[in-house]
Amino acid sequence: MNRITNYIQKESNNVKLLLMLFLSLLVLTIATKGQFFSLNQMQLVAYLFPEMGVLALGMMLAMISGGIDLSVVAVADLTGILSCMLLKMIMPADASLATQIFVLLVILLCSLAMGAMCGIFTGSLIARIGIPAMVATLGASDIILGLAVGITNGSSVKELPPILNEVVNYRVFGVIPSTTLIFAACAGVIAFLLNKTALGFKIYMIGSNKDAFKYSGMDNKKILTMTYMVSGMLAAVSGLLMCGHFNSARSDFGKSYLTPSILICVLAGVNPNGGKGKMCGMVIAVIILQMLSSGFALFRNISDYYKNLIWGLVLILVMIVNVVSEKKKTAK
Repeated sequence: MNRITNYIQKESNNVKLLLMLFLSLLVLTIATKGQFFSLNQMQLVAYLFPEMGVLALGMMLAMISGGIDLSVVAVADLTGILSCMLLKMIMPADASLATQIFVLLVILLCSLAMGAMCGIFTGSLIARIGIPAMVATLGASDIILGLAVGITNGSSVKELPPILNEVVNYRVFGVIPSTTLIFAACAGVIAFLLNKTALGFKIYMIGSNKDAFKYSGMDNKKILTMTYMVSGMLAAVSGLLMCGHFNSARSDFGKSYLTPSILICVLAGVNPNGGKGKMCGMVIAVIILQMLSSGFALFRNISDYYKNLIWGLVLILVMIVNVVSEKKKTAK
């Protein structure tokens, strides 16, 4: 009994998230008269949440290090545009399936490299020049998004080879969306990085106490730069998922994902001041948010224009609850 009590206390945030997940599912099912709790709707949730979820993983890394990455959406859009243009350029017209898969893997590697370069640029502004993370990533976002708009003149990259759309929309055993497996792979890699590698330990340490980490003799500039580099690579993966979903690329595909990605992190228990955050909470939080988003879509009288209002209100509410709870713990 004591073990169960200790576990619940230790994982209190995850227990709250699981309860919130159950209540959200129950309320949406009742409100839609059972329409929400159906196989098709659950598959839709599983198909859609990885786009936002992979972005949130990058945001999580930045926040654990004591910063924030407001450039993730811009990086996703730019890498998606460049990857799709490159895909159209190098894909042979009569390519076999094996050739198409090979070309897609090449595009993935190029996309990851582009995301890494964007992350290194942003991380260098923060770590080596000393610009605050919020200002640096906001400025980098405008630069990167400006490049994306300039390259396309604000239009879409269309008529893509079908392989990207087919892979993103593929369902394993006809049930499990491939996007869910891609998110699981990304989450597994980041969980391993944070919990089983020296880099992950240092990311937690630099977020817990940046000054102490600095005087410990470790290279905080290198750690911060690598953190934002990985965040950029995750944004690139999300960009490809969005392009595959819409079968095109555009500079404003991810604009609605920035606030939810921050909300997911805060909801998951990631400390905005750094040093705290677990993958389990992230997975549950991203599923909750996508369930709510998909549930709102079933109510025709709720306009999509209200989503940002709702996410903003929820973000502020969660922050208030977290701050009050933290003050109570400190007082005890």
